[in-house]
Amino acid sequence: MHAYLLRTGRTIAPFHRPAGEMKIHGRSLRQHQEEVLRAAGCNVEPIDDLQAVRSSPCLLVHDDLYFTYHAIVGFLNAAEKQRGMVSNARAALATSDLTERFVPAFQGAEVRVSDEEAYRVYDCYYLESLRPDEPLEGQTRLVPVPYTLKRMRSRANRYFEPSGRFSIPIARTFMTPIQHWANLVTANLLGMPDFFLHVLRQRPLLAASLPFRAAWRAGSLRPTRMLGKFYVAGRRCRTAPSAHIECAVLGRRVKIGPNAVIRGAVIGDEAEIGPGAIIEGCTLGDRVTIDGGITLRCCVADDEASLGAFFNQMSVFGRSSVLCPDSGIYDFQFKGSVRVTHKGHSVPSGSRLLGGCLGDRAFIGPDVHLVCGQEVPNDCVLVQSPRALVRDVENLPETVVRMDRAGRDKQRALRRAS
Repeated sequence: MHAYLLRTGRTIAPFHRPAGEMKIHGRSLRQHQEEVLRAAGCNVEPIDDLQAVRSSPCLLVHDDLYFTYHAIVGFLNAAEKQRGMVSNARAALATSDLTERFVPAFQGAEVRVSDEEAYRVYDCYYLESLRPDEPLEGQTRLVPVPYTLKRMRSRANRYFEPSGRFSIPIARTFMTPIQHWANLVTANLLGMPDFFLHVLRQRPLLAASLPFRAAWRAGSLRPTRMLGKFYVAGRRCRTAPSAHIECAVLGRRVKIGPNAVIRGAVIGDEAEIGPGAIIEGCTLGDRVTIDGGITLRCCVADDEASLGAFFNQMSVFGRSSVLCPDSGIYDFQFKGSVRVTHKGHSVPSGSRLLGGCLGDRAFIGPDVHLVCGQEVPNDCVLVQSPRALVRDVENLPETVVRMDRAGRDKQRALRRAS
């Protein structure tokens, strides 16, 4: 089957890069789309308008749509089953935690069939006949993609979750449009299970030998110890024996320090993880540096980013961005949902949990904290006011006190003079 990637021209702020160049699991969205479509048996061709569609039946996908392998295969199978009843089909997912858990404001458009049945629709079409002059929405009917959903639950404070339980939906079938930087967090997190299985499917010999590799690394046949060494590693990786690495994909020449914990993460080439760091559900690019003792959850960091803040959650960091120690990004809204900037307007994201976004080469200095949902433009540098910095030990700012003998003598002299 022929598959067409329709260029939309969408750019993602604050990076000002096309959606197809944004990183998903360590590769660009365009590379991911082409690889998944070819794995599904499609010949891929990029086009600029609908007039370029020449063959039918065909698959038409917008270039800003992220989808997993099982989502495309499930959609094609569902469209084939309804081929006699529906000529043109549009992909849809039934609303559930999978579509509503994180930033639902930037998911596909919601279509309600009844009071109890609703779907999220996406720009993925199966076309047997096409009228290029008419909108695609009027030529297609919704075809739900079947999927099974599991939930990974953990205990949470009731300030963050009224139920006291934080859950992450897990499914091999997932779609989301990359319209906002928050979608990068969602795509990298909820698409992680399918990506890990896709890596194993591409390397069957490695998949077959992975249990033996885990037993060799752990030095034991106990399942609890083997789980902490169950990962796919590139060449010349250096991992400390005390590191716990679970269901992760490591690039080449990755260095992981002692007592580090890596769960459900994708780490690029030549990345360095400090001792005692905790990385969960994150995607890190090439040559990323993570300081020791910090915690990253559900974050996306592009190439050469450097992160030193103690805790970061559901945030995006651009190329060569820096987050210094003692700085941070708030990731929680007490009332309502986190508001973000989209197309020049402040809009609610639909989620109470959401961090911020640093553009390419952005620098956040010590003691600088960002509010949740904040975007930092490319090349922006934020530091404390120079008035609060010590430039001369004889003329100190009001917030700094000199406590040695010379400082005490100076204070006594000032008091006598006053």
